[in-house]
Amino acid sequence: MKIHFTSSKNSSAQESMLKLIDQYQQSPIKIADVIVAIGGDGEMLKALRESISTNLPVFGLNKGHIGFLMNRVKKLNLIDRIKNADEMIVHPLEIEAQDINHKKHVSLAVNEIALFRNTHQSSIISIKIDSVERLKDLYCDGIMVATPVGSTAYNLSAKGPIIPLGSDILALTPISPFRPRNWQGALLKNSSSVQFSIKYPKLRPVNASADIIEIKNVVKVRVHLRQDINLRILHDSNDNLEHRHLKEQFLIQ
Repeated sequence: MKIHFTSSKNSSAQESMLKLIDQYQQSPIKIADVIVAIGGDGEMLKALRESISTNLPVFGLNKGHIGFLMNRVKKLNLIDRIKNADEMIVHPLEIEAQDINHKKHVSLAVNEIALFRNTHQSSIISIKIDSVERLKDLYCDGIMVATPVGSTAYNLSAKGPIIPLGSDILALTPISPFRPRNWQGALLKNSSSVQFSIKYPKLRPVNASADIIEIKNVVKVRVHLRQDINLRILHDSNDNLEHRHLKEQFLIQ
């Protein structure tokens, strides 16, 4: 098995990668069978982006702070672990954003696409679902669209729902909504197109993020799921991603 290793910049992850390369050798991504990402969830998201052009599966090893998407570091044969791993196929969100200077930005996100205020003033955002206006003025710190995989990340911190993996659903979750105060978000079909328009973008600037990518001073944002892109995540069968999602719903540590 040919492995392409990637690593975050922290010293522990770098040290682990050098040891694994010494043991299993480093293969260029173009001829590799699998990507092994070492670090935290940020490194996994980076590796998944790199896997799009090659359709390679990604097996993560946790050398980060939380590492929800990663596997535990164990002194077991890595190739055997990869061969016996469970594979989860997920689809990324795509953001198409226009900034205040009329520049267009396109990026992908595995977890969520989020909008958030950039000053002390609350943002005012209108929301359309499939071109139909559903909320005229949302006063808030921000809002996000999260995938089932990302529903246990920022979405959960913002009191959004945990979505079972494999569900054809996206979470639309406000961040600290002020008006309407009691609006808690919505669950959408994953075929939905979500459009956000920023009110008074010069006075109340808003930034957008697609996982680790940030876009400043957006005016209009469209979010939809790229069901034509398959991302392959590998996990040890005794602690796969579906099991972790279930644990989160019962707060089992």
